Amino acid sequence: MKLICPTANIFNKFVILKLKSLFDCNLKEMSQKKFEKVVHNFEIVLLRFNRYIPYKKKHKIKFILSPTTGEDHIDKRYFKDKNVKIITLKNKYKFLSTVNASSEFTILLILMTLRKITKTKNNYNIGYELLNKKVGIIGLGRNGKKICKIIKNFGAKIFYFDKKIQSSSFKYLNLNSLLKKCNIIIICIPYNSKNLNFINKTKINMIQNGSIIINTSRAGVLDENYILTQAKKEKIFYSSDVFSDEFSKNYLKKIKKLNTYSNIIITNHIGGLTYESINKTDNFIFDVFFKMINDIK
Repeated sequence: MKLICPTANIFNKFVILKLKSLFDCNLKEMSQKKFEKVVHNFEIVLLRFNRYIPYKKKHKIKFILSPTTGEDHIDKRYFKDKNVKIITLKNKYKFLSTVNASSEFTILLILMTLRKITKTKNNYNIGYELLNKKVGIIGLGRNGKKICKIIKNFGAKIFYFDKKIQSSSFKYLNLNSLLKKCNIIIICIPYNSKNLNFINKTKINMIQNGSIIINTSRAGVLDENYILTQAKKEKIFYSSDVFSDEFSKNYLKKIKKLNTYSNIIITNHIGGLTYESINKTDNFIFDVFFKMINDIK
């Protein structure tokens, strides 16, 4: 079978070597435009979230392998296509409890934003500490729980909102109260149709001036244009590892421009990329894949 991976540089090199020994592989670095032109001619597609697979009726794809929890980079029609097997990390809760990269990166964004709050003319930062800050976590799933445990050790006061999950370790607030009360708001909810624009303009206006919003979910869970407008006006601070138009040609240029504002930090979806997490997630996905192939045989 023929396999394509447009970003082999962000996969475990030993796994890539194994694939090369088993399949006819195209591992060339490809832009989104080039990838779209050729992807449908391959039986196996290996990718992370930085390339999108559009659907095409006439395709040869049999397997889509993506070591990610999100699936919005895969056209929804593939999930209905009986000829395609899709392997991701979605709902693999037990395994995902061993992966720490995204939660640690969220802590990094919090500390970076706190230190960037006040700039001096000499271009070094006088910022704030996390101690005694009121931190609100929206979404107490895998990442939310890990983040809470870490920032608790900094001496922060932790509050949370979640529609389904309850915790006796942290104080629950309804969403409106959390937005009004907390100095730092962390968005950890999953991206799906129910959570589209979950933090809308009305909700954003409830947030007190000078507050920090950290988004390591997806851009679509909030009104991105409005929150960026508020950050540009220096009413709030917005830091995010996710940004809309991730598959567009000018994606990195837009991020670079946004980062010229003192109240904005945007990174290009790198929160889950550490050597440890790549090694764990790649091996997990390929173990599932090879077992599936053997079962088919």
